Amino acid sequence: MMLTGGKENRRRTAWMGAAAAVVLAASLPASAGSRDDLGTLRIGMVSPSGSRVVAGLGKMTRAFEEAAGVPAEMFVARDSEALIRAIASGRVHYALLSATGFAVADAYCQCVEPLAAPRGVDGAIGVRAALIARRGRPVTMQGLGRARVVAGPVDEVGPQVLALSALNEVLSPGRRDAVLHSGSQSQAEAVFAAGEADALVGWVPAFVDGRAPSRSGTLTRLEKLGIAPSELEVIWTSGVVAFGPHTVRRDVPAELKIRLGSFLENLYTASPEIYALLEPYRGGGFKKIGAADYEAAARIAEVSVARR
Repeated sequence: MMLTGGKENRRRTAWMGAAAAVVLAASLPASAGSRDDLGTLRIGMVSPSGSRVVAGLGKMTRAFEEAAGVPAEMFVARDSEALIRAIASGRVHYALLSATGFAVADAYCQCVEPLAAPRGVDGAIGVRAALIARRGRPVTMQGLGRARVVAGPVDEVGPQVLALSALNEVLSPGRRDAVLHSGSQSQAEAVFAAGEADALVGWVPAFVDGRAPSRSGTLTRLEKLGIAPSELEVIWTSGVVAFGPHTVRRDVPAELKIRLGSFLENLYTASPEIYALLEPYRGGGFKKIGAADYEAAARIAEVSVARR
């Protein structure tokens, strides 16, 4: 899902005011001309536990200092909104953001850029929302016009948003409430496995080469519920929702961006311990990534902001 020119500008303008409720950016600091001008590299992250105590914080700080060649300090935010505010206002120079967090920050201040993002052990670069049906049931999006579809919680903000938007385009106006929302994704899968729905909103991993989805994600979860992969058909997938990036403010010196990008891309082999602290969930290392890889996340972020 790529947007260009006026269409992208109109979309940014339409939800910029709403995004202000999430990101209250202060005046941006002047661009630094060198690492010496930067002083201390301030790095922001959200605590996995919700507290200000993060395992290995000192080790991570020292690793960043060595990589950047300047003093570093860590800012532990209470939640993603606080972290987005911090990087948009310039209180931190570098932040570990979710995919939608990056999209919100980028839309509000146009002051951040992604350096690198983690990869899955299978090489996945992110996920795609998917619509999954049993073979012999509706096998095209158009075939879902009269089908029973089950999805996760109605207020879920994630790849599901993309699937529901696509569904709205094929459902007739009188059937826009045809999607059954369950209390959790697991419950939705159980409803589908029991034969009480024709199609399921789920997700599949995404790969650089665009190869067919591996047997992971929702397909694997359904297999554990007793549905053989041969019984299933992925009838639609969204654009790629890349895994959340490590981001940096655009006014950080170019030399420092290069050093930090190299640090991330080599971290998996150079320092597995630090890699595991920074990225405990995906064991495939970091790879360079660009803002264009978060267009699908931007659509999800719009929905997140609009619900506030």
